[in-house]
Amino acid sequence: MGRDKAAFGLNERSEIRISTLILFVYLVFLPISTALSGFITSSSIQTYVALLYVGVAFLEMFITKKFEFDKNLSIVYLFFIYMIVTSLWNRYFAIDWYLLQFIVIFLIIFCVSTRSYSDAEMKLIKYSLYFSFVVVMIATLFFSFMHGGRMYIEIFSLMDPNDFACGLALVFGLCLTELKGARKIVLNGVILVTIMIIVYFTGSRGGLLTMLCMTFVWVLSIKGRRKYQFLLVMAGAVALLLFCAENGIGPSLIKRFSISSLIKSGGTGRLNIWKAAMKVFWTQSPFHILFGNGHGAFYQSVRYVAIGKDYWYAAHNMYVNELIEGGLLGMGLLIGCFATLYIYAARRRNVFGILALTGFLVSGISLDSQVYRTFAIAVAMAIIWRPIDCDILNRDKDPLSKEQLENENP
Repeated sequence: MGRDKAAFGLNERSEIRISTLILFVYLVFLPISTALSGFITSSSIQTYVALLYVGVAFLEMFITKKFEFDKNLSIVYLFFIYMIVTSLWNRYFAIDWYLLQFIVIFLIIFCVSTRSYSDAEMKLIKYSLYFSFVVVMIATLFFSFMHGGRMYIEIFSLMDPNDFACGLALVFGLCLTELKGARKIVLNGVILVTIMIIVYFTGSRGGLLTMLCMTFVWVLSIKGRRKYQFLLVMAGAVALLLFCAENGIGPSLIKRFSISSLIKSGGTGRLNIWKAAMKVFWTQSPFHILFGNGHGAFYQSVRYVAIGKDYWYAAHNMYVNELIEGGLLGMGLLIGCFATLYIYAARRRNVFGILALTGFLVSGISLDSQVYRTFAIAVAMAIIWRPIDCDILNRDKDPLSKEQLENENP
């Protein structure tokens, strides 16, 4: 299942390709990508960077002829191909941002997953995520408080606070993974706490749930007493927040996190949208129940009536969206896709990849995560990430590690 770097002509330690440098730039600005929309016409800078990465990556593969298809990832590719094909029976078909974004996400995953990476490239990817946190801190200088005291980021465009909060999941997962050793615990601990504070100010309940679930998975994934100490602190902080929220203690923003407020608001209208979507789903023809209405058809297929007017709404839920657009077959492929990726990451003891996938899947409860750029990178981390602080020669001396490497590179 592993990729032999020698077969790719890569220097084991130091080679860095141009495409990886472009990927570095893409990752640095990923958390604020939506806020950068509008700088060049109506598109995001990230869109052009993504297209540049895909173009250069394909060119490098064409010139070197060094790439490999991993059959274990077949269902991952099949999910994307199927959803793109469903556009053929979308009666509202249009070549729009929604479709193009999905295709670009697929191309990024394809390029990343068919290549191998030197140690220097892996370190560059790791540093890019830390630099992205610096960009986030700078971006908070452009925030404004509105709609009940929630923090919104606006640079060239106004960024949805849920998108912003859930987009921090990758950095959060990396810092959890790196919580080892005395030198790293302070830096990563400070970043983790800062991210939680930022998520609180965005008022994103989906973002808070995402970080909590990632922490829980992290606790299950590692050994040692430190995880219990961290979990205890996290649980205490959340309990205090919920107590204040339920009892009206503190600023009005805290009320958003109360259970009673969530039930009363129905997830800010999300529950009503999901009910409308499920009603549409079960009253459709057998064909549409099985194969869906086609990629991008949710807006027109599900019309949710609110305040006496007929509006088009996004699903605000990846799974409900998948049922409407891809049907039961699409949902099955989505489940199979991520089951495959979890197994793929677990076999390599890729804790960061597992956390990245967890963050993405949990954020999908409140967001249409399948068309977010974080989707591509979460999948990429599950496929390519490996520990880079451990010298390969030392791993070769360890019988268990040596046997694992031989199994991965038969």
